[in-house]
Amino acid sequence: MKKLLIFLLIFVACSVQGQDRYYYGDHAKFNPNIPTPEDFFGFPIGTALVRYDKVVEYFKLLAQKSDRAAIETIGYSWERREQIKLLITSPTNQPRLEDIRQKHLQLVKPGTKVAYSEQKIVVELAYNVHGGEIAGTDAAVLAAYYLVAVEDPDILRRLNEAVVLIEPSQNPDGRERAVTYINGFHSNPPVADPADIGHGGGWTPHRGNHFWNDLNRDWLALSQVESQNRVAYYHRWYPNVYLDFHEMGSSSSYYFEPSPLSTWNKILPQSNYNVLTAILAKQFSKALNKIGSLYFTKESFTNLSPIYGSTYPDYQGGVGVTLEVGATSGVAIETDAGVRTFARNLKDNFEISIAGLIAATDEKEVFLKEQKSFFESALQQADRLTDKYIIFGSKEDPSLNRLFLKHLLRHHIEVYALSKTTTEGGKTFEVGTAYVVPLKQGQFRILQSIFEENETNAFDKETTFYDISAWSTAHGYGIPFVKTKNPITPGVLIQNVPDVVPFSVDQSLIAYAFEYNDYLAAKALYFLQDKGVIARVASLPFTSKTTQGDHNFFAGTIVIPVAYQTLEETHLYQVIQEAATRTGISIHSINDGFSVRGIDLGSNNIRVLKKPKVGLVSGGNWTTFGEVWSLLSETYAIPVVKLNAQNLDRIDLQSYTSIILTGGQHSADFAQRLAAWVNAGGTLINLGAANSWVNTAVFPAVSNENNAGNRGADRRGNALAEVTPQPAGGRGGDSRLSGIIVKGELDLRSPLTYGLTNKDVYLLRTSFGSIAPNTIDNSVVKSTDVLVNGYADTTILQKVKDNIIVGTISKGRGAVVYFAESPTFRGYWLSTGRLLTNAIFFGVGASPRRF
Repeated sequence: MKKLLIFLLIFVACSVQGQDRYYYGDHAKFNPNIPTPEDFFGFPIGTALVRYDKVVEYFKLLAQKSDRAAIETIGYSWERREQIKLLITSPTNQPRLEDIRQKHLQLVKPGTKVAYSEQKIVVELAYNVHGGEIAGTDAAVLAAYYLVAVEDPDILRRLNEAVVLIEPSQNPDGRERAVTYINGFHSNPPVADPADIGHGGGWTPHRGNHFWNDLNRDWLALSQVESQNRVAYYHRWYPNVYLDFHEMGSSSSYYFEPSPLSTWNKILPQSNYNVLTAILAKQFSKALNKIGSLYFTKESFTNLSPIYGSTYPDYQGGVGVTLEVGATSGVAIETDAGVRTFARNLKDNFEISIAGLIAATDEKEVFLKEQKSFFESALQQADRLTDKYIIFGSKEDPSLNRLFLKHLLRHHIEVYALSKTTTEGGKTFEVGTAYVVPLKQGQFRILQSIFEENETNAFDKETTFYDISAWSTAHGYGIPFVKTKNPITPGVLIQNVPDVVPFSVDQSLIAYAFEYNDYLAAKALYFLQDKGVIARVASLPFTSKTTQGDHNFFAGTIVIPVAYQTLEETHLYQVIQEAATRTGISIHSINDGFSVRGIDLGSNNIRVLKKPKVGLVSGGNWTTFGEVWSLLSETYAIPVVKLNAQNLDRIDLQSYTSIILTGGQHSADFAQRLAAWVNAGGTLINLGAANSWVNTAVFPAVSNENNAGNRGADRRGNALAEVTPQPAGGRGGDSRLSGIIVKGELDLRSPLTYGLTNKDVYLLRTSFGSIAPNTIDNSVVKSTDVLVNGYADTTILQKVKDNIIVGTISKGRGAVVYFAESPTFRGYWLSTGRLLTNAIFFGVGASPRRF
């Protein structure tokens, strides 16, 4: 330990005395008018972590001081931190950036002639997508200073052929969370013992963004604002080279691609893997050899899906690469391989950053031609498919149409209005509520990924899956769609998502009602309740006289009587109109309490709804926790009370209508109080591994077949086994369930399915978790063995067949709702997410309704 302390003291002293020499070498000369990182931040880089707000300030200063740099704000994180790009090129190129960008866009337009000699290659250096992978942002500071200040003719020559985009942190909120924690426990000399609290993490995870979403897996789904901003900017430049910096286990050396060939998606040109990645790998190895750093390749990570920052560029004609260095979680950490220092990690990342620029400019024309060829070949690949068009749209759900249309446009997919009502595959799509997407377009490969149903993926038992094997988002949205080989005449090109059309509500003296089939119906309902409106839900269908004529209302319709309200009639009408204006929901004015058919408005089958107050308990699966939090607060504007698992014994449960558990083990006292709360009328919602604890500690009598209450759960009783990297490069295609999409069946009699009219639903299965029949009264969702997307052999499909995925049981005046898997997977699985919100509003009445 004494030797370690001496080493760390020497390291800090050397860092203070010769930082430039350590990172940049003995012979580097710099413009003295450009402030060094050490001068600006006030300490040698690598001896502590730089704050993100100061990085933004420093980058703005570099853009002000240097004629090689410009800065752009591409958006703001959820916590309102600037997302920035520093654009570095030669002084000659800087005034021509827009012209350079426009010329570069010719590469992604099939059929356009390109003069490669007039093109500049675009290199993006993207750091720190996972907040706790700290060596990225500090390395970005080193790279930015070097490129704008170094007086090296070779670098200037290369900058004249390139535009370098530097994003110092892809996850500003997560980065700042990590920095605040790690710097908060920093010591001088630094403590390298991995047991030190500073090397751990706080209660909130450092990896994710504000809502704990893994932004590295959000490039296709775009469920988070940071990803939406980043992809919008990506499509402004279409980088040829995208370096994505990460961290891995502390004992590991350095990883760069190529990844294993078994993780390559055959929808992509093989030249991306064989040629472009090889060019970069050659230069990376040269750079790390020069400084004596060890590394490895071809053993891990993936190129299968466009969900990552290192793979989305592959689907855009560029080449993205994963770069991983062993984590320090602070300034220094002891490992089996010796002491790893933060400064050494920064040096490795800096060398790789510059190597990326060198490789790109050495082989500029190769990269440019590959991008041009990529979009040309996309048209040829689409031509080989039998299907030529995709028609999508829901005539019952305009909000879902808008959300999905926005999703496609964010990926620059060409979408047209449907010009003629069409019936295909047993589905009818109507003009005004449906759209047409031609498969033959430059963005074919991303388009196919969004709607993928295994037409182009050639997965087999040799394929290695690092993550899920099914990533199509259309199934997650639950949008009705069909693929057709029949000729379709598209209507007008859709440039923007149509605005919400405010519904004009007539004033009523009897009641108002709206059906629950719109995705934002829950938002309208909560808005009304929050304004003091007493709302009811009909458990049976009925037909009423409205100001627009007779209207058929389905079960799940929200009814708002004018009587029995605390709001006077005019005020009530104003609030109703505001809800319709905000959401576009059609709210009908009923002018007769005596129904034309079915139950009358005074029926006991139209019950009063409580305004939800949701408690979300920490201590379980943090990704699921964040997904639920984001869904309720961002989509439906429902405030979520986040309950600290350590304080549960001191929390009064009576004020909550719903409590959501995502896992974890809690005290016996809390279990006893939770059971009493449910019996008194509360709705307990368990997600994934939470089922185990509930069936063991809260209501143990129902768990006489197995202690987990989840048929097929793993030995930890975890009904949602998190998809994580496996040793030796992932898991083989036939070794276990790898995130597949299968068809499911809904019980449309359950209040949890209010608003849904089709019993078919798509389920993303990431585990064999299933609700044991003896633990519930009613099965709401069952999984089938019909594979829609992803890889699974017949043995695996048999294991997921007839699994109960969602079930309910009544307890006293309350209910327990079980979800075997996360219903809101990564924030984009909207279809089953509806079941969760229905459980919150209607869970107490979770027994099947009568017809």
